[in-house]
Amino acid sequence: MPIPNYGVWVGHPHRFHAQTAYQDHTTPHINLFLRDGSNPDDEDDDREPNHNRNRSDEVQVAINVKSTQHDTRLVFWFIRDFAHHPLVHELAGLDMGFHRIRSHPDNADADDERELPYRHQQHHPTLVGLDYLRTTPKLVHIEAGRLLPHDIPGSDNDMLDELEPILKDAIHRRATAYVFGSSFGTGIHDVHMNQGSRKAYEDAVFKDGGLVFRFPDGRWEAVFLAFASQAVPTDYRGRAVVGGEGRDLGEVLG
Repeated sequence: MPIPNYGVWVGHPHRFHAQTAYQDHTTPHINLFLRDGSNPDDEDDDREPNHNRNRSDEVQVAINVKSTQHDTRLVFWFIRDFAHHPLVHELAGLDMGFHRIRSHPDNADADDERELPYRHQQHHPTLVGLDYLRTTPKLVHIEAGRLLPHDIPGSDNDMLDELEPILKDAIHRRATAYVFGSSFGTGIHDVHMNQGSRKAYEDAVFKDGGLVFRFPDGRWEAVFLAFASQAVPTDYRGRAVVGGEGRDLGEVLG
């Protein structure tokens, strides 16, 4: 089954809320909120963040920080200098808002485009989706990923410890965010690898999620995520290879 309404949402991050283990120990998320220019007052609103405020002009980015599988860890890649990757040249030319990306020719499944009330709804004519295993040059080196739990005592040892400083810096420095994933109309989720699932989840090639940040000083950073239970390599449909060749990322990274 294809990833529905896949694309990239461009906006300015301005606040986030990270769910701790105390708040949600089953399916916690970091909810990052973007402004994409759909409200003319967006960029002039400098009020202090209020995590309880529900603004209709915000785009919600739902970032998984824990898996529901037996191995609940995520794989985390942080590319501190992403400016060298040719993808940034295409991203730099994108307008604010959501851009749908058509399926790659290698994708065995047709596009699944469910009509949703997008603020910006347009197909990008040339942009290709992300693929952690197939994009060239590589987006990530699989072996460089870190296996991280959601929220445990200590410092620099879990998903919240790693992601929160990155998001705070992007907000403080007024970065532009390019978020790849599956749109649900007023926001975007599946911001992680979308292939190699062992169970009946949506898999596809060139439809992985991720977050890329462009800073005013010309610096680019990228965050890529996967579940430890997802397997590599995958077949032409993005499904886990059955047999001795395929291994879960948790096993690969030890």
